Amino acid sequence: MPSFPLTQRVLVAAALVGALLAPVAASAAPTGPSVPAPTGLRATVGERSVDLSWDPVAWPGGTKDTAISIARDGATIGSVPGAATSFSDSQVTTGESHTYVITATGRFANRPVTSAPSAPATVELPGYLVGAANADITPVGVVNQGGFGLGDGSFFPEEVVGRGGRNQTTGERIKARAMVVSDGANTIAIADLETQGYFAAYEEGPWGLHDMAAKVAEDLGGALPADHILIASDHTHSGPDTIGVWGGMRDVPVAGYEGPNAYFKFVFDQTVTAIEDAYANRRFATIVTGHSEAPDLIYNQACSEALNQSKEPDYPGPELCATPGKDGTMRVLQARDGAGNAIITYMAYAAHATAGGGDGLHGDWPQFLSEALADGFTRTLKIDGNDVTYSVPGYGGLGLAMEGAVGGTQPCRPTCAFTSPDNPGYNVPDRRTAYTLNYMLHVDDALHNRTTHEVTGPVAAAQSFIREPVVGPTVLALFTMGKHMGTEILRSHESPWAVGTTIRTVASALRVGDVLFAGTPGEGFYSIGQGVRTNVDASEVFQLGLANDQLGYLIAPARYVPVIAAEAAVNDNILFNVSPTIGDHVMCADLALALKIGFEGQMSPECTPYVIEDAPGDPLANVPVGGPVVP
Repeated sequence: MPSFPLTQRVLVAAALVGALLAPVAASAAPTGPSVPAPTGLRATVGERSVDLSWDPVAWPGGTKDTAISIARDGATIGSVPGAATSFSDSQVTTGESHTYVITATGRFANRPVTSAPSAPATVELPGYLVGAANADITPVGVVNQGGFGLGDGSFFPEEVVGRGGRNQTTGERIKARAMVVSDGANTIAIADLETQGYFAAYEEGPWGLHDMAAKVAEDLGGALPADHILIASDHTHSGPDTIGVWGGMRDVPVAGYEGPNAYFKFVFDQTVTAIEDAYANRRFATIVTGHSEAPDLIYNQACSEALNQSKEPDYPGPELCATPGKDGTMRVLQARDGAGNAIITYMAYAAHATAGGGDGLHGDWPQFLSEALADGFTRTLKIDGNDVTYSVPGYGGLGLAMEGAVGGTQPCRPTCAFTSPDNPGYNVPDRRTAYTLNYMLHVDDALHNRTTHEVTGPVAAAQSFIREPVVGPTVLALFTMGKHMGTEILRSHESPWAVGTTIRTVASALRVGDVLFAGTPGEGFYSIGQGVRTNVDASEVFQLGLANDQLGYLIAPARYVPVIAAEAAVNDNILFNVSPTIGDHVMCADLALALKIGFEGQMSPECTPYVIEDAPGDPLANVPVGGPVVP
């Protein structure tokens, strides 16, 4: 046997030991089978989250402690058990883009095993969160109906003034309807009450539209500021008289509410509930908007077309119009969830809520169209002894139809001499069926024509207060003597809403991307919205009537006032007009607010006097003097 030096003998021995132990080590620490990378990863937009799903992982036999690790944009955000096939990521917000991968992990023979990551899944989140909700505000029994004639019958003979009278609630359900839109940073709300009108503030308690907005802001901790909330009434002439001029609702009982004015307390609570529920219901949404021209479904009360309210012309002479202008455009906005389903379909149109066709107390065409927008409309009529069914599909979700520039315009009921025969309700004998079919056609056109486009951009809002002298003799008389004539105006007579013979009201502007909602606190004339459209760069300007207050007709431009006054015998617009300048003042205030919330444009030169007037704010607001009183 050869002899080796000591150093070599040690190295040889170590090599022999290593060779003998190597198989033992290999058998003690097996690598185990590989875990396949997860497949089929999908990322979809959920209500308030990104929802991930994937195929079941084929775990090798013997694998324990299995889990799926989820990574967003390269950072791990959570894990689920290995048998899971879904995960929801709620830590996301509007307008974001994210890429997700998942990895399978486990243990095999006490050693960790990890798959390769899945193929990535990328998702683009919509730019908005949108919610909608309704709350019932139907009174019970027989109530005063508002809008026709004057008084509660105790002073003015009904046969003289043509009072609308009292009506029974017989199956129709009127509601407070609300829509909330957020861009992740700012939130707005628009709501509508299916009543004759509603004031910013009431004399006998904190139940006005301004109070409702303040309550929502308080309840939500400022997440939805009061000046970001617009609440209007639909001005139905078959609804409850929440104005007071037709007998009012002071003594109407409501279950669960005690004392006088129970109905106002009930409407307050239900409206706040509708807005807050809409806020809670917000979910990711894309928004589209568009418009459709429908001037043949309304008429200008001050033009000769008002003489042709039937299919055959009663006035075949030349077209005459001393105060031209009407807003015949139907404007529509629809919010859709991640699956493309409608969350809400919203529209505004300049038809007075005097179309009729309902049963007992109802919200007129805004109520009926809101219902049809959501659920569709089907009605079977008996015509010449045969059953004829008319039907139009709805969009799902909720519907919200509101008054636009209703000053000086009325609806064809349902067909005027100039109405196009192409309207689907043209030859339908039932009024409600006819105008519902007609309006739904234009809503659908607005959502599918060349004007239709996706809305992008910020959400913003602003309000301002403007003050006007009460110089209209009829309005002043109602404020001062109304309670003695069965025509008591229930609006607050206290500062800041009324000081001396001046009255304060609310102007407002809300923004959703390139869409502007301009609030007019009464029955605003067409030129108010048109003045805003002319001076700001917005794809759509929704002029909303009776927004945040109801101060009667807002005649504009002011030069129309003498002409409309001369028509007082056949046109009541001048009778319910606070002042000759209020319409122009509201237009200029809305225009200033639109510029304030970021729309490109300029102030109209005609607004200079109002800009100067409004610059100091409202110094009379703190004067402790009540409103108009009996001399």
